Amino acid sequence: MFTAQTAGGAARSDEAALSSSGHTPRQVLVRYCGIWSAYSIASGFLFGVYPIFLHARGLNQFQMDSVLAIYFAVTFLTDVPTGAFADALGRRRSFMLGCSLRAVAFLVYFFAYHYPMFLLGEFIDGIGTTFCNGSIDAWGVDALDDAGYKGLKDRLFWRISQLMNLGFMISAVIGSYIADWNIAWPWLFGAIGYLINAVFIARLMHEKPHQHSALNLAAMPSLIRRRVVDGLRQGFAARTLFLLSLANGIFFAAWAPYWLEWPQFFNQSYGSGVWVVGWIYGLFTITRMIGAEVMIQTSGERAGRPKKLIVMASALALLMYLGGSSANHTTLALIIFSMLNACMGAVLPFVQSWVNEEIRAEQRATLLSFRSTFETMGGSIGLLITGIIADRAGIPTAWQFAGVLTLVTLPCYWALHKRIGIASDQASDVA
Repeated sequence: MFTAQTAGGAARSDEAALSSSGHTPRQVLVRYCGIWSAYSIASGFLFGVYPIFLHARGLNQFQMDSVLAIYFAVTFLTDVPTGAFADALGRRRSFMLGCSLRAVAFLVYFFAYHYPMFLLGEFIDGIGTTFCNGSIDAWGVDALDDAGYKGLKDRLFWRISQLMNLGFMISAVIGSYIADWNIAWPWLFGAIGYLINAVFIARLMHEKPHQHSALNLAAMPSLIRRRVVDGLRQGFAARTLFLLSLANGIFFAAWAPYWLEWPQFFNQSYGSGVWVVGWIYGLFTITRMIGAEVMIQTSGERAGRPKKLIVMASALALLMYLGGSSANHTTLALIIFSMLNACMGAVLPFVQSWVNEEIRAEQRATLLSFRSTFETMGGSIGLLITGIIADRAGIPTAWQFAGVLTLVTLPCYWALHKRIGIASDQASDVA
């Protein structure tokens, strides 16, 4: 059971205090974790079988990658407007609307047989995703503060991440067995899951009564433009944040296509049925969780961070290249990609923690948007380029290209190493 103390070290006296909505911090924690768990289960039916479905419906690799690139672009462009809707209409209503939109998108996919229909489904799903993700965390953090939650929330978010991964694994395995019977039915199960979230799970999101602000739709374009301009200006001025964001963009360009490619590769190589992809997804998820846990438990000085990232980025590049080179030996490739996912799980929270340390609270939303700009742009460009390579030379060659592209992050981390070294020398001279 999650308690305020186990999640963040809050005193037991805080659990006894009721919020204005009549809930203790422990009750809010249970609801918060339950909402994320239910949402992740609805999301996970497609994990693993998604690219296999697109291939079965006649899309080539470039078309498949371009469909996902549309999702990246839409989520970036709709992040600010959907946040404004949530502020104006309430978190629960935003979550209900987002789940309803995602259910519609999944039904579009279920009936889709032509490329434009897949683009339409991805467009709707991208909007629904931004309505859902931000509203859950915004509601959870506000509800915890309102209930008198004390202490850090770091461990809480890690527990939520574990629950999400568990939910993804459960529904991914179920979805793979369903797809083995009918490749389109996981979309229907996902749509049903989102409708359950919209009708029943959303009831857990009790909000304190307040007057919602008026929503000015006419101001949305200028709001988006202003946020992007401010984010770019401040982000380029913050040298460390810029280098970390640039490296993240390169990572997304190299790795986003991989998530569409490995299910097809192992499904075709093993030839045992789509169900095997679900179990492989579970294996990769467990190794990512192990890598992240090792990194979270490992403490180190700030000066040593760039060196760790250089080592891990080099390992990722080597493992990805070896995975592509081992395509003729499926089991060896599986072992290599399991090691690769462990390294990936170690890198992502490490970089995320460093990025957040570089951002002041009053600039957090703007500069996190700056970082996400690099990630979405990198992912979109990488998906299109790698899709062409995979169509012309095969998926293993695309993985080798991704390994080489990963090495482009090394100059960014080396520049950070030099920057921290200079700062340390200046601090020593002053002392």
